Amino acid sequence: MLIIEKIQDTWAAICNHYRPGDIEIAGVILSQVVGFIIPATIYLLIDIIFPSFSRKHKLQQRQPTWAQIRHCIKISLMNQIWIAAAHILGVYLQGLDHSFLIMDPKLPSFTMLASDFIFGMAAREILFYYIHRALHHPSIYVYIHKMHHKYTAPISFAAEYAHPVEHVLANVLPIVAPLTIKGTHFLSLMAFTVFELWEAAADHSGYDFLKLPPASIHDLHHEKFRVNYSTLGIMDWIHGTDVVGWDRPKRKEIQFAPGKERKDK
Repeated sequence: MLIIEKIQDTWAAICNHYRPGDIEIAGVILSQVVGFIIPATIYLLIDIIFPSFSRKHKLQQRQPTWAQIRHCIKISLMNQIWIAAAHILGVYLQGLDHSFLIMDPKLPSFTMLASDFIFGMAAREILFYYIHRALHHPSIYVYIHKMHHKYTAPISFAAEYAHPVEHVLANVLPIVAPLTIKGTHFLSLMAFTVFELWEAAADHSGYDFLKLPPASIHDLHHEKFRVNYSTLGIMDWIHGTDVVGWDRPKRKEIQFAPGKERKDK
């Protein structure tokens, strides 16, 4: 309880001393760094510092070249920067005395945090699945989503290696929009964003030693392409897209009359 009280006092002091817009800008930058850049870097460093561990736990042994890895990091960071810049610009345009989010000086309750996480994860699972499936449509795929599938054996930074349109539709909106529309507390949204950014990095890391999130689900999607469109696997289970070959025509078994033998050609 003492720790919670100190956090409450610190958060109240921040709300009293800084403008809502300043807090929102700091939260946007901090969530990107803590939730994605640091975890993605750690996952990538495993390959360099612990090569034997990497070979043992990598889901796929074939890996991109260092030139491809540097290119992936560059594009991924550029997507991080321009999204953050767009958000910051929006905050400045509306005025730093205001925020798009709820800046309540009182901490959200544990019940509120839990309900926001459950709601946010369910909404992201549903939104991401249908947006991702749409991006795989032949009339769209070659122009937008093909870029992301350049890495058949993904690395952590590949989570945000995407066309700008895809980055907004698939990476940003399913995480941010549901809780923003719901009107959740700023800290709830930041905590959920950090968690989901880490999950994205883990899903693309090529490592499944934690088993949570189940990185094997999305790694198989990059390897086999037309399978596992969601993040948790729930929507794939519902739609039957969690098995390789779900989209292939089913072979019909030939029925023979009783007493008649099948003649092989």
